[in-house]
Amino acid sequence: MSTKYNIHPDFARFPVFTFKFSPLIVGLMNLLIKVTRWLGKRSFTLNTQEHTLVSADGSPFKVIVMTPHDLPKSAPVLLYYHGGGFALTYASNHLQNCERYANDARCIVVFVDYRLAPKHPFPCAFDDSYAALEWVVKESDKLGIDPSRIAVGGDSAGGALAAGVAQKARDEQLVTLCGQLLIYPVLDNSCCTPSATDFVDVPLWNAISNRRMWEMYLSQYSHQETPLYAAPGHGQLRDLPLSYVETAEFDPLRDEGLNYIAALQAENTEVVTNETRQTVHGYDGNAKSSIAKQSMLERVEFLQQAFAPVAD
Repeated sequence: MSTKYNIHPDFARFPVFTFKFSPLIVGLMNLLIKVTRWLGKRSFTLNTQEHTLVSADGSPFKVIVMTPHDLPKSAPVLLYYHGGGFALTYASNHLQNCERYANDARCIVVFVDYRLAPKHPFPCAFDDSYAALEWVVKESDKLGIDPSRIAVGGDSAGGALAAGVAQKARDEQLVTLCGQLLIYPVLDNSCCTPSATDFVDVPLWNAISNRRMWEMYLSQYSHQETPLYAAPGHGQLRDLPLSYVETAEFDPLRDEGLNYIAALQAENTEVVTNETRQTVHGYDGNAKSSIAKQSMLERVEFLQQAFAPVAD
């Protein structure tokens, strides 16, 4: 247990380690996650359908459409992008959280199983993420979706994908999103904020792992080059939808999240903030924690706000 930081007992026993993004280690980790996901397999309290979509380069990827029972037609939808450093597959808790969002916010969730680095570096995951939004817009009638109530969301690396998708959707005038749900998001590849330099020994995700992640994800680009939409903190933040930004106190990503909040507010975007205390990156992996439970309530409340019909 770390005593250097004032981490809540619910998260203080999380392991401290530095992740190496070698193909072997990533492959072994993904195998472990898939086995754990299979062992924890359970019946969902909603309808699920899997679809295979095609990305910009012609590559296939999958989405899982999660629909609550008895949901009226013309329903709101959340496109959700899971975290995992752009390299790890989704875990059971990602699906469980999305089941909660769907049932409690009374929306369809389109869960995007995007391609993973290092085999598929940027822009593969981002292109898959945007293609999923294009599909939702195009197929909104068949899916029973209200195109005026489409939100994007994600945790960690998935937060980067969600925020980047929101910026591209605005730029290409694909659709006017009603919200973006960003949970301790990855936003800044410069890795130069105080939290991104100081937190080299915090549990679960540290500053060294964070730098290695960016080197792996942007391996096709020169050092510190920031391709459009890869690191949304460097993007144009005007005319973005109602936003929720959640940060964790002892997380290398904390300060870039706080900077993003300030930058959105400077552009007159309404932002709901949740600056959790005594927490680490991925703290809600302990779903029984009262802090994690409160954050889940705040996320659901945000989605309910974003999905509320706009008065004529």
